[in-house]
Amino acid sequence: MTLAVLICDDSAMARRQMARSLPSNWDIAVSFAEDGKQAINAIHQGKADLLFLDLNMPVMNGYEVLDQIRREDLPTMVLVVSGDIQTEARNRVMATGALDFLRKPVAPEQISEVLDRYGILSIASSKDHIPGGSHSVDLPKADFLQAFGEVVNIAMGQAGSRLSELLGTFIQLPVPYVVTTPYEKLARHLPYDDGTPMSAVSHGFSGNGVAGEAIVLIRSDGFSDLESLVALDMPEGSNSETGILTDLSELLVGSCLKGISQQLDIEFNHSYPVMLGHGHECPILLDCEANPLTVLAVNISFHLSTPDMDCHLLLLMTEDSIPALRARVEILMHDSLDGTSC
Repeated sequence: MTLAVLICDDSAMARRQMARSLPSNWDIAVSFAEDGKQAINAIHQGKADLLFLDLNMPVMNGYEVLDQIRREDLPTMVLVVSGDIQTEARNRVMATGALDFLRKPVAPEQISEVLDRYGILSIASSKDHIPGGSHSVDLPKADFLQAFGEVVNIAMGQAGSRLSELLGTFIQLPVPYVVTTPYEKLARHLPYDDGTPMSAVSHGFSGNGVAGEAIVLIRSDGFSDLESLVALDMPEGSNSETGILTDLSELLVGSCLKGISQQLDIEFNHSYPVMLGHGHECPILLDCEANPLTVLAVNISFHLSTPDMDCHLLLLMTEDSIPALRARVEILMHDSLDGTSC
């Protein structure tokens, strides 16, 4: 029996890695979807007896896909594969019908173990199957920015989980936005460049030929909501806004850089936080004017469920860092081509 397997992930590198990690002795037909809407259409077309589903995607996310599958009673088995490692994320997907939850990056032996546990492996197993035969498929191709975006996606999942534990609230994770741009044009790529007063703190970081700056920004009117969630032991008369932002930045920057480091084998060091200012518009805080140097920018906007607000992490790598970073990402992409775990 040929099993229809659908891999749904907005990252081309993640789709490639998943396809290469599937058991070779399987009689399956593999297809791909880049967002939840494409996945639902594929299920309706009978292309998803088994669905490997990411959670954080544009157009329609994984939670919405699970809701629609349950609502329409669609005939598919779902294994969620995500970098969002919050306990609440796992509880939510299991409550809406997922068979299991796999943490990115996932190794081939983990996939085989889960498939065997639920009896799925035996459905389409074939002793005579030739590896690369019936489920050979044109694998998705990922360029450097797309591949680095998936690295950040996994790292931000770790940071989001730490933030959720600190604040005791569920964090909705975004699709990270990755772009190369002249620094003087950076602000126009950011969703919070709308005249809203912001507060920001910065950390410098460097390691193995990669250097840059990590900036945490929040709306200046959001501190009163955060003060009830963040336990700070500060002297009387100290600046609570600075303390809150410093605590958040230490957690987010440290966790995200650690996640990137683990995947790309880069030993990062980051500096103590430096306040960029309170109550200023984004271009003023970032000092974007008259700076033609090119940067690799990554924006991550963590959305807090309670209170209802965003906490932004902006990673900026210098132009000189891009070759070293590209070389590390290419090693990771080569590993995925070989079907090895990252």
